[in-house]
Amino acid sequence: MKKINITVICVGDEAYPGCIDLLEDCPSINIVARPTGLTEAGAWVALGRSDVLLLDEALLEREGHDAVRAVHDSFPSLSSLIILENGTQQEMVTVLSLGILGVIARASTTSMLCKAISAIFTGEAWLSRGMVQPLRRRLGQEAGLSDFSEELPDPPGRPRLH
Repeated sequence: MKKINITVICVGDEAYPGCIDLLEDCPSINIVARPTGLTEAGAWVALGRSDVLLLDEALLEREGHDAVRAVHDSFPSLSSLIILENGTQQEMVTVLSLGILGVIARASTTSMLCKAISAIFTGEAWLSRGMVQPLRRRLGQEAGLSDFSEELPDPPGRPRLH
C-alpha cells in the first residue's frame, strides 16, 4: 500500500497536542512537512509533494479563505482535512464551500485522525457526525422533511458521515 504523503499546518504552537505523534505512529502516513503557514518557506513545495493537507481552523482566520482556495486551485488533486474546535453550522458550510473534503472535531482527533486521512485520500468525504447532524437536521426541516431522516442510512455512492 502506498504511503499517504501529508502536510500538516498548525498555526503557531501545535494547537492539537498528540496529533503529530499519532500521525508518526500511523504506518500508512508520511509527514512531508509541518509549516506554520502557507507563506513559510517551502510550504508550497511540500503541498506539491503531498496527497493530503491537514490544517487547523486558525489558518483560515490568519490567512483567509482565498489562501485555501489558492491551494486547491494550484493543487487540484490535494485533499484537505480541517480540524475545528466547535463546528457551527456556518463554519461547516464555509469550509465545505472552500473545497475541503474532511471536517473533524478537535475532540475526536486522536481516535479518528488516521481514519479520516485515509478516507479523504481515497476521495471520500469525512464529516464528523456530531458536527454535521445539526446542519443535516436544519436542512431537512427547511425542506419540509421530518427528523426520521436522521435514522436513514447514508445513500450508496454518497459521502458517509463518520
